[in-house]
Amino acid sequence: MRFFISADIKRNKALYYAVLAFLIFSLLFWIASWISFYGKYGLSYESLFKYYFMDPEFPQKISIAQISEDIHINLFLHGLMLLTLLSIFNLFGQNQSLKLFIIFSSNLFALFYIGTDLLIFLFEWPKLLWLKLFSFIVYQLLLLFVILYNLYCLILKDARPPKTKALRYFTFLFSVFFLLFLLSNFLNFFSKMGFGIEGIKDYYLGNPSLFIKPKTFQGVFKVFYPHLLTMALFSLILAHLLPFAGFKKKRAITLGFSVFLFSFLDNLSSLLILFSHYFAYLKLLSFWAFQLTAILLSLYVLVFSLRKEEYPAMIA
Repeated sequence: MRFFISADIKRNKALYYAVLAFLIFSLLFWIASWISFYGKYGLSYESLFKYYFMDPEFPQKISIAQISEDIHINLFLHGLMLLTLLSIFNLFGQNQSLKLFIIFSSNLFALFYIGTDLLIFLFEWPKLLWLKLFSFIVYQLLLLFVILYNLYCLILKDARPPKTKALRYFTFLFSVFFLLFLLSNFLNFFSKMGFGIEGIKDYYLGNPSLFIKPKTFQGVFKVFYPHLLTMALFSLILAHLLPFAGFKKKRAITLGFSVFLFSFLDNLSSLLILFSHYFAYLKLLSFWAFQLTAILLSLYVLVFSLRKEEYPAMIA
């Protein structure tokens, strides 16, 4: 993402129109977020209670598999969107204190909005439903401010070179999103298959004694298909952050390639298991290899963002 550290958006017409189009689509996504939230949860305590606990007279929790799936998707989606929007915002924000406040608060309320699902499941405390609703509304208002401010400044103002402090701030916060996303991978994987070979086989190939139906090729491919892009995008962003964390060129290339390879094998093995149960071993090994590599690199980027020296990628 060139605009991550560049202040020449207006001079580069292709980049300018690309960013403008992204902001317009972000505004459409913001509108769609309200429609999606209302359709899924409603906008009242009663409708939220019905979603999470089913019947008020006979409460029953929503499944951990559904919770982990929602968290998994939202961490990736909103983490990526915030990184992109705030990297643009960092070029235009005039007041450094306000800029840092917006960066921190938007990430914080996004995490509250996403993470409240797990808190509701673990503690079964209905009052947490208010936190879900409140954090969603505040997060959406902050998001709207960032999108509209970016549009206003992109059209009427000139960009400035980004401040290192702000770059560190949202690089740190995005690393937190990355780590939580990877941890949600563990939760999502475990809730569906466990961490054993037999659990993986049962999930994909079925087990009549446990009343588990085998997965169809179409069903597995429906998951495989979008993950080709999303995991490649995740790997690209993580690899793109490695130079900022001081990795030398050859090491950054090797580690970045490893993340791409392990994520692809993890995804591909889901399809291959349908043809031979031996690929369950590849599924388990590639999952752990990807998870551990990505977690270690994300931790390194996070720790480096707390240091005081300049980013290597910003030194002329």
